Amino acid sequence: MKQWVSKTVAVALIASVAAGCSTEKPTGEAKTNTSSKPSQTLTFWMKKQLFDDQNKMIQERAKQFGVENNVNVNVEIIAYEDFYPKWSAAIETSTVPDVSFFGYQEVGQFYGKNVLEDITDVVKKIEGTNGEIQESLKKAISFQGKQYAVPYWTESQVLYYRKDLLKKAGFDGPPKTWDEFRKMAKALTDPSKGLYGAGIGYGKGNSDAEFLTRGIIWSYGGSVDTKDGKTVIVNSPETVEATKYIRDIFLTDKSTPPSAIGWDDSGNNKAYLSGQAAMIFNTGSVLSTLKKDNPEMYENTGIAPYPAGPKGVFIPGISNNLGIFKDSKNKELAKKFMEYMLANDWYKTWVEKGAPLSGPVYTKLMSEPIWQDEKNKAFVESVKGFNFLGYPGEYNPKAGEIFNLRLVNDAFQRLLLEASYTPETAVKDLHTKIEEVYNKK
Repeated sequence: MKQWVSKTVAVALIASVAAGCSTEKPTGEAKTNTSSKPSQTLTFWMKKQLFDDQNKMIQERAKQFGVENNVNVNVEIIAYEDFYPKWSAAIETSTVPDVSFFGYQEVGQFYGKNVLEDITDVVKKIEGTNGEIQESLKKAISFQGKQYAVPYWTESQVLYYRKDLLKKAGFDGPPKTWDEFRKMAKALTDPSKGLYGAGIGYGKGNSDAEFLTRGIIWSYGGSVDTKDGKTVIVNSPETVEATKYIRDIFLTDKSTPPSAIGWDDSGNNKAYLSGQAAMIFNTGSVLSTLKKDNPEMYENTGIAPYPAGPKGVFIPGISNNLGIFKDSKNKELAKKFMEYMLANDWYKTWVEKGAPLSGPVYTKLMSEPIWQDEKNKAFVESVKGFNFLGYPGEYNPKAGEIFNLRLVNDAFQRLLLEASYTPETAVKDLHTKIEEVYNKK
């Protein structure tokens, strides 16, 4: 999936846009200033999108901003995997970009390092011009009542299911609860045909699993974090119960493919696209691939929100943002650029080019026809129920660190590989490791 671990090719596409030399006429928003050679340069680091149309639109929009404001705009479109070393080197050498993409977990981590600019004023100005940004998205990048990024697009994990296979097995629709999911997964599994009901897996770098596991644990009333940003509450009967549930799908029911324990992020995508898995949890990238490469399976694919546990439905939030480092050389220009990149009319077109993988941040755009489509609706409806790392406490930088360390994946992989390793022991050990992170100064 794409939020924190992109499936795009891990290379950087660098586009240097010398806007002041362009002869292109802007389309209406401001007058072109061609009276002098640009004296300022704005640098923008943007995450590479799955869809080339979106990448091209970003470059063209940045170029137009440069023309209208008589500045040079250098755009670097970068695969997610390449971002962290670039950020680290830039911070170390004080050569940061003026505007950068950030996942919300990086907003938290860099806020914790005191290297991000407070841009509460930008968020207010953008909302005043374009309409309300969804509250759950602002919450993820707010610390002590201030915003340190502007939400730019969302991604939602949803349930993909094979309508034809479920119907053949006697089921009328997708599972509404995790118990129903387990029952359906077991009924759909037929190893003699290479078919498995539950396309879920655990590998060291698997962010899909990190999100999904949290969603299940939260729905049972458990946690892999704290209740207040300090007191770790992992070791609870509720977390153990959710852990047993996941173990039983793998080891008792054997409803997952044999290779699933070692899957990376592409594992569940490949399993669904190849017909090996009847149900998976992923973002909109799978649907987009199906629509292009396998129209028949696309028609036989249903989309639904996460099932509910004993405590309800809990969906892990994925939020992508734009922010400014404190060491930016052009802060006021950077703020103006962010406002420009979130102007409603242009933004609406850009986000729809990536549907359903990239969802809108503006509340009013959720009612647009494209998001009311049967296959797209669950992606935007999920955003209202987003919960973020750190739940039931507020998101904090330590929660982001725990996610990036893949402590949850490691615990579940060991549970599924070692027969003598019990859910109780796995949860106890996970509690200890998470506590160490929170206690670290």
